Amino acid sequence: MKRLVPLMLPFAVIACGEAAPTAEEKRAAEDRAIAAVEAAQDVPPDPVELEAITYPDIEQHRLSGAGCAFLREGEEGREGAGEGAAAREGEADLLALAMERGAFVKIDGRIHRLAPDAGSPQLPVMARARYDGREYAMLLDLAEREGTRSGMETTDYPARLELRNGRGQVVYGASGIAQCGT
Repeated sequence: MKRLVPLMLPFAVIACGEAAPTAEEKRAAEDRAIAAVEAAQDVPPDPVELEAITYPDIEQHRLSGAGCAFLREGEEGREGAGEGAAAREGEADLLALAMERGAFVKIDGRIHRLAPDAGSPQLPVMARARYDGREYAMLLDLAEREGTRSGMETTDYPARLELRNGRGQVVYGASGIAQCGT
């Protein structure tokens, strides 16, 4: 028995040390660890610049039809305004097309097609407020009550366009005009 006492002494000292953490302390430590992991995964968005969709793009990809064309603010007053997006000279301001069958944007010289989100609000001429693609999602917000007639079959609406990456981060945003018609 005398031999067991010296062997048990270190265990007794350890047992008298710090108390086991409480459930609250464990939860707080877990929350700190989760927050640290989430902070390490928060990658800043890589901004993109939308390029003008040109008449040759419209012809090549068969993008004509009823829908809404997004024109960046400040450029709708160019020559040919009110003639319809496809008839504009140069079309340097046509940045997105939103149609019943999909939305289209041009990034790095490539036309991206985004599928309509059937659960999103319907906009004039069968366009949708949200479209989803492989790399991006597009949101088009119109002030429908503020539309003004701009042609025989077109109406201009103040609008906001956002493009988001797969993590839901805004990579492009602009205010402008959504010219909707057939």
